[in-house]
Amino acid sequence: MLNGTNAVLLQTILYLANTNTPNDTKWNHPSSEIESNTLYKVNSGEEGDERCYNGLGCYSINYPWTDVSRPVSNFPQTPEKVAPNYCLFTRKNPLQCQHLSYSIPSTIYKSYLIPTQRVYFIAHGFLEGGDRPWIRRLTAELLRRYDANVVVVDWGSGSEPPYTQAVANIRLVGTITALLIKAMSDQVGVKPEFCHMIGHSLGAHLSGYVGSNLKTNFGLTLGRITGLDPAEPHFSKTDPIVRLDPSDAIFVDIIHSDTNPFIQGGLGMEEPIGHLDFYPNGGADQPGCNENVMKYINEEKGSFFKGIRTFLGCDHVRSHEYFIESVNTQCNFLAVECESWEKFLAGDCFECESDKKNGTVCAHFGLTSVQSVHTSILQNWEKTDRSLVKLFTITGADWPYCRSLYRVSVDISNSTSSREHNGEIGEFEIQIQGNAGKTDSILLYREQYYKPGSTHRQVVAGSSVGSVNSAILRWTHHTTINFLSWRLKRATLHVKSVRVDSLDNKQTLYLCPKDEVIASGKPVLLQECSSVISSS
Repeated sequence: MLNGTNAVLLQTILYLANTNTPNDTKWNHPSSEIESNTLYKVNSGEEGDERCYNGLGCYSINYPWTDVSRPVSNFPQTPEKVAPNYCLFTRKNPLQCQHLSYSIPSTIYKSYLIPTQRVYFIAHGFLEGGDRPWIRRLTAELLRRYDANVVVVDWGSGSEPPYTQAVANIRLVGTITALLIKAMSDQVGVKPEFCHMIGHSLGAHLSGYVGSNLKTNFGLTLGRITGLDPAEPHFSKTDPIVRLDPSDAIFVDIIHSDTNPFIQGGLGMEEPIGHLDFYPNGGADQPGCNENVMKYINEEKGSFFKGIRTFLGCDHVRSHEYFIESVNTQCNFLAVECESWEKFLAGDCFECESDKKNGTVCAHFGLTSVQSVHTSILQNWEKTDRSLVKLFTITGADWPYCRSLYRVSVDISNSTSSREHNGEIGEFEIQIQGNAGKTDSILLYREQYYKPGSTHRQVVAGSSVGSVNSAILRWTHHTTINFLSWRLKRATLHVKSVRVDSLDNKQTLYLCPKDEVIASGKPVLLQECSSVISSS
């Protein structure tokens, strides 16, 4: 992302680039219909620090809504202005919206809503509307997988600038959405615990307000909330009531994809705020998002504003791209619990004990993550002393993003000849092979010194190869560190063995070269060590 991004400039560019404005989306009611169906008015009298809307509660701007982390706090705009619209899609109407309203029961019981199936609510973020392409794609993928209900929460009329006003408006949308779920429960028996809110950016915190309202006002518990890179400005380091938190649903999972500080262009939260918090690629800079800005302009058919929008928001939108892929992927898309991204890459966290009460969690990244969690973690969350669970994984730079995870450990030989030769400077590449294919060549370590007897370990990602049976290793000598390492003769390094751990298959395999002396730049076949010894 860009360093020193100016918030006002970013907001303006994104607004101008958002050609699909809320008033243009065909899923919205015509404005005249909204006005004729208006049921709410602002209470008369002095406003003070609280504003109330008939039947929709009161909204304070006192602490914690105004705090050091959010020095500016607005009241939500009127329900007539925000005018959230709810579109139901099922397999009977995968493309045609059926409008739902909590205040008009017939829109619920006369719809195609299937009370016995799960209901997925999709909520967009700032400067968007319900007709965004990613929402259409996610809707289609969910209906492809399940005979379910998908409700698009279109609050586009309330998502316009300034950002602080949109932040305030999601409180009102959260209340109205909770009322809709309550009405669906009353009218046709939909169970709130079978409802799954999926929200991107501001939509993530909106989802939290839905869960909080259901619990506070009706004693109901929302089943699940998935926060897709929850917005950072005005939510980071705030009271849990202000933002999404684990108490808002039975299960809350978060995908963090743009966690750089806001002044450096980051738009998402870094702090863990769910039961499981996923940090793909460390959570900040996503592969494929550091391309030249002209690439994005060209992809948008020469549109400068659309290209700039895609460029600036690339990391932020990757969260919903990852989630969309996860719905129907055949790839495992595993993530591993770890204290930090650095420790994860170093291979310090590569065991899966999700079936144990206090075991290390390995979870499927995306839609099926809840299936990976031991029930005791959810049932006793507030009673345990565990911190919020942070999980890490590695993705590709392009669709499909899912990759299999491998931990590769290279043992430099400590034989007499290796010690006499001494160490070397360079870097390794490996291609892992299995009974179902092979990976591309993967760079293992940055240029460094390889001392005799040392072990070098790293977690890498590649395509799924099934059961690992061999590998191609290439070591390349480099001379950029020290001119004293220059030589006329081809450099060599003594490699004893390579251990490959496959997370997908829970497999560990020790691979050996036929000769421990490896020449720079020459690919060497590694086979299972026992077979190499027996053939020698």
